[in-house]
Amino acid sequence: MRIRKVNRQEVNEVTAVNKNHRMFEQVLHQFREYISSRNLAAGDKLMTEREMAAYLQVSRSSVREALRILEMFDVIYSKPGEGTILKTPHIPKILTTMLQFFTIPTETSIELLESRKVLEGGVAKLAAKRRKESDIRLLQNAVERMRSASDLQAQIQADLDFHLFLAKAAYNNTLSDILVLVSDLVTPNLYTTRLQTQEIAGVNDDFARQHQTILQAVIDKNGHRAAEEMERHIEHTIDLMKALNRFPAE
Repeated sequence: MRIRKVNRQEVNEVTAVNKNHRMFEQVLHQFREYISSRNLAAGDKLMTEREMAAYLQVSRSSVREALRILEMFDVIYSKPGEGTILKTPHIPKILTTMLQFFTIPTETSIELLESRKVLEGGVAKLAAKRRKESDIRLLQNAVERMRSASDLQAQIQADLDFHLFLAKAAYNNTLSDILVLVSDLVTPNLYTTRLQTQEIAGVNDDFARQHQTILQAVIDKNGHRAAEEMERHIEHTIDLMKALNRFPAE
Protein backbone atom coordinates (compact mmCIF):
# COMPACT_ATOMS: atom_id res chain seq x y z
CA MET A 1 0.00 0.00 0.00
CA ARG A 2 1.36 3.40 -1.00
CA ILE A 3 1.03 6.16 1.58
CA ARG A 4 0.01 9.47 0.08
CA LYS A 5 2.05 12.62 0.56
CA VAL A 6 0.64 15.42 2.68
CA ASN A 7 -0.96 17.97 0.35
CA ARG A 8 -1.46 21.74 0.73
CA GLN A 9 -5.02 21.41 2.03
CA GLU A 10 -3.83 19.03 4.77
CA VAL A 11 -1.08 21.51 5.69
CA ASN A 12 -3.72 24.22 6.15
CA GLU A 13 -5.88 21.85 8.23
CA VAL A 14 -3.07 20.77 10.51
CA THR A 15 -1.93 24.37 10.91
CA ALA A 16 -5.34 25.10 12.39
CA VAL A 17 -4.97 22.08 14.66
CA ASN A 18 -1.57 23.34 15.76
CA LYS A 19 -3.19 26.58 16.97
CA ASN A 20 -5.57 24.49 19.07
CA HIS A 21 -2.63 22.74 20.73
CA ARG A 22 -1.06 26.08 21.59
CA MET A 23 -4.34 26.88 23.40
CA PHE A 24 -4.13 23.48 25.09
CA GLU A 25 -0.69 24.37 26.44
CA GLN A 26 -2.06 27.68 27.75
CA VAL A 27 -4.85 25.83 29.54
CA LEU A 28 -2.31 23.57 31.27
CA HIS A 29 -0.38 26.65 32.42
CA GLN A 30 -3.61 28.13 33.75
CA PHE A 31 -4.41 24.88 35.57
CA ARG A 32 -1.04 25.09 37.27
CA GLU A 33 -1.71 28.65 38.42
CA TYR A 34 -5.21 27.74 39.59
CA ILE A 35 -3.94 24.79 41.67
CA SER A 36 -1.03 26.79 43.11
CA SER A 37 -3.07 29.89 43.97
CA ARG A 38 -5.63 27.82 45.87
CA ASN A 39 -3.03 25.59 47.57
CA LEU A 40 -4.87 22.50 46.42
CA ALA A 41 -3.52 19.11 47.48
CA ALA A 42 -4.31 15.41 47.06
CA GLY A 43 -7.97 14.73 47.82
CA ASP A 44 -9.13 18.26 46.98
CA LYS A 45 -11.92 18.73 44.49
CA LEU A 46 -11.61 20.78 41.30
CA MET A 47 -14.27 23.08 39.89
CA THR A 48 -16.78 21.59 37.51
CA GLU A 49 -15.92 21.62 33.81
CA ARG A 50 -18.33 24.52 33.22
CA GLU A 51 -16.98 26.52 36.16
CA MET A 52 -13.40 25.87 35.08
CA ALA A 53 -14.10 27.09 31.52
CA ALA A 54 -15.63 30.29 32.88
CA TYR A 55 -12.81 30.80 35.41
CA LEU A 56 -10.04 30.26 32.82
CA GLN A 57 -12.01 32.01 30.05
CA VAL A 58 -11.51 29.17 27.59
CA SER A 59 -13.84 26.75 25.83
CA ARG A 60 -15.21 23.72 27.64
CA SER A 61 -13.61 21.50 24.99
CA SER A 62 -10.17 22.87 25.93
CA VAL A 63 -10.87 22.18 29.60
CA ARG A 64 -12.18 18.71 28.79
CA GLU A 65 -9.03 17.83 26.82
CA ALA A 66 -6.76 19.12 29.60
CA LEU A 67 -8.66 17.08 32.20
CA ARG A 68 -8.42 13.98 30.03
CA ILE A 69 -4.63 14.34 29.74
CA LEU A 70 -4.26 15.02 33.46
CA GLU A 71 -6.25 11.87 34.18
CA MET A 72 -4.11 9.93 31.69
CA PHE A 73 -1.04 10.93 33.70
CA ASP A 74 -2.74 9.83 36.93
CA VAL A 75 -2.86 13.36 38.32
CA ILE A 76 -6.64 13.44 38.82
CA TYR A 77 -9.53 11.02 38.92
CA SER A 78 -13.31 11.27 38.61
CA LYS A 79 -15.39 10.15 41.57
CA PRO A 80 -19.10 9.53 40.93
CA GLY A 81 -21.22 12.01 42.81
CA GLU A 82 -18.24 14.11 43.91
CA GLY A 83 -16.53 15.36 40.75
CA THR A 84 -12.86 15.56 39.79
CA ILE A 85 -10.32 14.94 42.57
CA LEU A 86 -6.57 15.59 42.71
CA LYS A 87 -4.41 12.50 43.28
CA THR A 88 -1.04 14.02 44.19
CA PRO A 89 0.15 16.75 46.58
CA HIS A 90 2.87 17.94 44.16
CA ILE A 91 0.78 19.27 41.28
CA PRO A 92 2.86 22.35 40.34
CA LYS A 93 6.02 20.27 40.00
CA ILE A 94 4.25 17.58 37.98
CA LEU A 95 2.60 20.08 35.66
CA THR A 96 5.95 21.75 35.02
CA THR A 97 7.39 18.38 33.99
CA MET A 98 4.37 17.60 31.84
CA LEU A 99 4.53 20.95 30.04
CA GLN A 100 8.13 20.29 29.11
CA PHE A 101 6.93 17.02 27.61
CA PHE A 102 4.09 18.61 25.64
CA THR A 103 6.46 21.21 24.19
CA ILE A 104 9.27 18.86 23.17
CA PRO A 105 11.19 20.66 20.39
CA THR A 106 9.91 19.50 17.04
CA GLU A 107 13.46 18.87 15.82
CA THR A 108 13.92 16.36 18.65
CA SER A 109 10.62 14.64 17.90
CA ILE A 110 11.47 14.29 14.22
CA GLU A 111 14.99 13.04 14.95
CA LEU A 112 13.54 10.36 17.20
CA LEU A 113 11.02 9.41 14.52
CA GLU A 114 13.89 9.09 12.04
CA SER A 115 15.75 6.87 14.53
CA ARG A 116 12.65 4.74 14.98
CA LYS A 117 12.33 4.45 11.19
CA VAL A 118 15.80 2.90 10.96
CA LEU A 119 15.47 0.70 14.05
CA GLU A 120 11.88 -0.50 13.65
CA GLY A 121 12.28 -1.21 9.95
CA GLY A 122 14.84 -3.84 10.95
CA VAL A 123 12.60 -5.09 13.74
CA ALA A 124 9.74 -5.59 11.29
CA LYS A 125 11.99 -7.49 8.90
CA LEU A 126 13.14 -9.92 11.60
CA ALA A 127 9.63 -10.30 13.01
CA ALA A 128 8.35 -11.32 9.58
CA LYS A 129 10.88 -14.15 9.50
CA ARG A 130 10.54 -15.34 13.09
CA ARG A 131 7.01 -14.57 14.27
CA LYS A 132 4.84 -17.23 15.84
CA GLU A 133 1.08 -17.59 15.67
CA SER A 134 0.82 -16.25 19.23
CA ASP A 135 2.63 -13.09 18.09
CA ILE A 136 0.23 -12.64 15.18
CA ARG A 137 -2.74 -12.84 17.55
CA LEU A 138 -1.27 -10.16 19.81
CA LEU A 139 -0.49 -7.89 16.88
CA GLN A 140 -3.94 -8.33 15.36
CA ASN A 141 -5.56 -7.55 18.69
CA ALA A 142 -3.55 -4.33 18.91
CA VAL A 143 -4.67 -3.27 15.43
CA GLU A 144 -8.30 -4.07 16.24
CA ARG A 145 -8.08 -1.98 19.42
CA MET A 146 -6.51 0.83 17.42
CA ARG A 147 -9.51 0.79 15.06
CA SER A 148 -12.18 0.62 17.76
CA ALA A 149 -10.62 2.95 20.36
CA SER A 150 -12.98 5.77 21.30
CA ASP A 151 -10.48 7.90 23.20
CA LEU A 152 -6.92 9.09 22.77
CA GLN A 153 -5.44 7.08 25.63
CA ALA A 154 -6.76 3.80 24.22
CA GLN A 155 -5.46 4.69 20.74
CA ILE A 156 -2.00 5.45 22.10
CA GLN A 157 -1.89 2.26 24.18
CA ALA A 158 -2.91 0.11 21.20
CA ASP A 159 -0.28 1.81 19.02
CA LEU A 160 2.43 1.30 21.64
CA ASP A 161 1.40 -2.33 22.19
CA PHE A 162 1.72 -3.04 18.46
CA HIS A 163 5.31 -1.80 18.36
CA LEU A 164 6.25 -3.66 21.54
CA PHE A 165 4.64 -6.91 20.33
CA LEU A 166 6.46 -6.56 17.01
CA ALA A 167 9.79 -6.19 18.83
CA LYS A 168 9.03 -9.32 20.83
CA ALA A 169 8.24 -11.19 17.61
CA ALA A 170 11.76 -10.46 16.31
CA TYR A 171 13.20 -12.85 18.95
CA ASN A 172 16.55 -11.08 19.21
CA ASN A 173 17.73 -10.47 22.77
CA THR A 174 20.34 -7.87 21.81
CA LEU A 175 17.80 -5.91 19.80
CA SER A 176 15.29 -6.23 22.62
CA ASP A 177 17.85 -4.79 25.04
CA ILE A 178 18.40 -1.83 22.72
CA LEU A 179 14.66 -1.24 22.51
CA VAL A 180 14.40 -1.32 26.30
CA LEU A 181 17.05 1.41 26.45
CA VAL A 182 15.12 3.65 24.06
CA SER A 183 11.62 2.73 25.27
CA ASP A 184 11.54 5.71 27.62
CA LEU A 185 11.96 7.89 24.53
CA VAL A 186 9.69 5.94 22.16
CA THR A 187 6.72 6.06 24.52
CA PRO A 188 6.58 9.86 24.94
CA ASN A 189 7.34 10.20 21.23
CA LEU A 190 4.17 8.22 20.47
CA TYR A 191 2.22 10.36 22.91
CA THR A 192 3.57 13.58 21.39
CA THR A 193 2.75 12.46 17.85
CA ARG A 194 -0.77 11.32 18.75
CA LEU A 195 -1.51 14.45 20.75
CA GLN A 196 -0.50 16.68 17.85
CA THR A 197 -2.28 14.70 15.12
CA GLN A 198 -5.43 13.51 16.93
CA GLU A 199 -7.77 16.17 15.50
CA ILE A 200 -6.85 15.61 11.85
CA ALA A 201 -9.85 14.00 10.18
CA GLY A 202 -9.35 10.26 9.67
CA VAL A 203 -5.84 10.15 11.11
CA ASN A 204 -6.56 7.23 13.47
CA ASP A 205 -8.08 5.22 10.61
CA ASP A 206 -4.98 5.98 8.51
CA PHE A 207 -2.66 4.81 11.29
CA ALA A 208 -4.71 1.66 11.83
CA ARG A 209 -4.59 0.82 8.09
CA GLN A 210 -0.84 1.37 8.01
CA HIS A 211 -0.32 -0.94 10.97
CA GLN A 212 -2.56 -3.55 9.37
CA THR A 213 -0.43 -3.38 6.22
CA ILE A 214 2.72 -3.93 8.28
CA LEU A 215 1.03 -6.84 10.03
CA GLN A 216 -0.04 -8.42 6.74
CA ALA A 217 3.56 -8.41 5.55
CA VAL A 218 4.58 -10.08 8.83
CA ILE A 219 1.81 -12.67 8.39
CA ASP A 220 3.05 -13.32 4.86
CA LYS A 221 6.62 -13.69 6.19
CA ASN A 222 7.76 -11.02 3.74
CA GLY A 223 10.56 -9.28 5.63
CA HIS A 224 11.43 -6.82 2.87
CA ARG A 225 7.84 -5.60 2.58
CA ALA A 226 7.37 -5.45 6.36
CA ALA A 227 10.42 -3.20 6.70
CA GLU A 228 9.29 -1.08 3.77
CA GLU A 229 5.78 -0.61 5.16
CA MET A 230 7.11 0.29 8.62
CA GLU A 231 9.43 2.88 7.08
CA ARG A 232 6.56 4.32 5.02
CA HIS A 233 4.35 4.54 8.09
CA ILE A 234 6.95 6.45 10.10
CA GLU A 235 7.85 8.65 7.12
CA HIS A 236 4.16 9.56 6.81
CA THR A 237 4.15 10.50 10.50
CA ILE A 238 7.24 12.65 9.97
CA ASP A 239 5.45 14.45 7.11
CA LEU A 240 2.47 15.15 9.38
CA MET A 241 4.69 16.47 12.18
CA LYS A 242 6.54 18.77 9.79
CA ALA A 243 3.26 20.06 8.40
CA LEU A 244 1.89 20.67 11.88
CA ASN A 245 4.91 22.74 12.83
CA ARG A 246 5.38 24.41 9.44
CA PHE A 247 8.67 22.71 8.73
CA PRO A 248 9.77 23.01 5.10
CA ALA A 249 9.52 19.87 3.01
CA GLU A 250 12.87 18.33 2.03
